[in-house]
Amino acid sequence: MFSVFVFGVLPESSGKTTVCTAIVRGLSLRGWNVGVFKPRSGHSYWYHHDIYAKCSAEGRLYSWDILRLSQAKGGRPLLLEVLNPVDALFSPLDRLSLDESSVEVRLSNPFFELVVERYTILDGRVKSVLCVNGVNFESDSLLFKNWAYVKRLMDNADKVIIAESLEEWNDVYSNYAPTAIRSCYKKVCSEHEVVVVEGFNDAVCPDPALRFNLVLGVAPGAVFCYRGDRFRKAVEVVAGAVRDPRSLEARNVLEFLKPERAVRLPALTSRETSDYELLARKLGEVVEVVESEAAKWRENEEGGRRPATEGG
Repeated sequence: MFSVFVFGVLPESSGKTTVCTAIVRGLSLRGWNVGVFKPRSGHSYWYHHDIYAKCSAEGRLYSWDILRLSQAKGGRPLLLEVLNPVDALFSPLDRLSLDESSVEVRLSNPFFELVVERYTILDGRVKSVLCVNGVNFESDSLLFKNWAYVKRLMDNADKVIIAESLEEWNDVYSNYAPTAIRSCYKKVCSEHEVVVVEGFNDAVCPDPALRFNLVLGVAPGAVFCYRGDRFRKAVEVVAGAVRDPRSLEARNVLEFLKPERAVRLPALTSRETSDYELLARKLGEVVEVVESEAAKWRENEEGGRRPATEGG
């Protein structure tokens, strides 16, 4: 299995999903069996209301990014929650329901915008662990008010955990995210020849156990290409012996790495980004880079499996 990891050079709006969808559709059109994976994601009730509305109607929780990636792949993808094992719903504060001092305190802590987070684990069957923000639950402090939706998620979960602080939320993530990400990634890898993994914002290590053959850093106007082994080594060196590599951002490691090559990206219209075949053509040079590396990998794999000749 050949793996490609795509991260954002900038914290937001780097263009990761656009590049990933182009690669996925482009490789699929060229005959590759491509899988998609979004280890961790989060979306806002306010800023990403379309995907919230869709999830609410279905009684599910997943990201807009994995929906687009699965659409770009086509065919019959795995369950979206397996392709996106960790996803969280956030909401801005309701400033008309809180006094000024409460707003100031809550803005300093990201926990106070969390509504709920889902962890999907494959252990013989699909299991769902739900972390609910106990401070916000059924309160009036958020713009989000649809607690019936959260109760529906809770009813459908195998396990529900109520977190009352940022520390408790971090503990839940540390306990469940690695198992969720690794078990689901193993499933995706087992069914595909190439897997395209989209990162979370500018984080450069979704999980230390995941291995990638090719790493792409996306910025407005450019894609920077790195060998997977060298990129992993840089992450390990910067993380050192004590720092969690999952906390590293692009700015922490890129100063120690020189890309193998860079590809210029064109500016795109909304029509071009929503038409996946057109997008694959517009970003054809990036698709060709990935296919070239995947072809080398396949040739090496097939060479390694080829039986020895007589006397060889």
